[in-house]
Amino acid sequence: MPRMKAEPALFLFHLRVGARLALRVLAPVLAAGLFFYYVFWPNFSLELARILFIEGSLAESGLIGTLLLVALARIVVPRIAAASGGWVRSLPARAGVRRLSTVLSVLVAEAPALLVLGALAGVVSAPDPWRIAARLAGLLVGAAAAGLACFPSPGPRLARLVPLAACFLSFAGEAAIVGLAAVILAVPIARPGRGELAKRRGGPRRSLPAQGFFPALALRAVRVRILIAYFPAAAVLGAGWLFLRNNDLEARPAFTVSLAGLVLGLAVFIAVAADTLASRRPAWPWLRSLPRSAAARVWDDARLLASLALPLAAGLALFGRPAREAVYLAGPLVWLAIRGAAAMRQAGDRPFGAFGQVAGEGVVLALALALLPPASFALAAAAPAAFLLARDAERRFKPTLWVERHHSSAGDPLSWSSP
Repeated sequence: MPRMKAEPALFLFHLRVGARLALRVLAPVLAAGLFFYYVFWPNFSLELARILFIEGSLAESGLIGTLLLVALARIVVPRIAAASGGWVRSLPARAGVRRLSTVLSVLVAEAPALLVLGALAGVVSAPDPWRIAARLAGLLVGAAAAGLACFPSPGPRLARLVPLAACFLSFAGEAAIVGLAAVILAVPIARPGRGELAKRRGGPRRSLPAQGFFPALALRAVRVRILIAYFPAAAVLGAGWLFLRNNDLEARPAFTVSLAGLVLGLAVFIAVAADTLASRRPAWPWLRSLPRSAAARVWDDARLLASLALPLAAGLALFGRPAREAVYLAGPLVWLAIRGAAAMRQAGDRPFGAFGQVAGEGVVLALALALLPPASFALAAAAPAAFLLARDAERRFKPTLWVERHHSSAGDPLSWSSP
């Protein structure tokens, strides 16, 4: 998985902020609107919508609609502005991208209310599809303009009149005027304020290290200790080779035994390698201070484990199997690599650490594939779900958590319970 750049990560961050605000902040507003709708009868609500979207002039509809959208924006914008300062401003993202991401967050946060307004506009504008499309587009442009007008800016206050004018024109109900409002709105989004221009004079920001930096950092931490993981895997493959050599098996049993031995060898290697990597290169706060997602950190470890375990596929030649049977190893290899990366975050204070978790799963997996070899393709299909679980484990993981070392108090002279 390639490293996510700062700008897509910023869009994803604001998308999640807006979704959480839609659930926590505007949900009571939506409930109050539904209460108003049913208490005062639907005909009364439809009449108000008809006045706002159909019967009112541009001055009346524009003024009432602008006040309504600005009131909605005033609910969500302060919370989005609080999440847009600090570390977000240190990302190597352009000013226009930051403004556009905040507008996206406002639209997502106001989605419940906008859906209700859009439904009312569609009902009163039916059956003309062009008028319905113009009203819905005007709602989106107006909501974005109102959010941008309410967003704090280092520039002069008069600059907020531009998005307010766009919000006012968005209720015209005509495609040409709505398009003009969108063009007016694009000007403050694309043009940075004075604070952004002053920040740019300091020179370009340094980008993140190259993609190969983080696996190289892990290999530097473990050094030659990673070679120790190949010895138990080689012992498993050797035992499988001896079993096949000393037993005259038919084609089907020979294939299942070979597959089980190879999968068990992969599991043992990844279990030892993951345990070594977790002990020699544990998670520390510096790595989490970089603008990289939890998914990228998990993918780095899974990719490293899979690439290091890939030479064990040469066991096919050792067992005398054709090269085409390597497709049965792709699913277990990806699955075990992702599970190994997850075990590094989930092992915690378990007595056997990441080794016990991966090795136990590997034994069960090898036995299951011996009984049903096509299940390896199901593992490949389930790999994204395993990756999401590993990503969530990385998000919950606390690198500063105190983990007590397990030892026997009988041999500890400083322990009061020792004999």
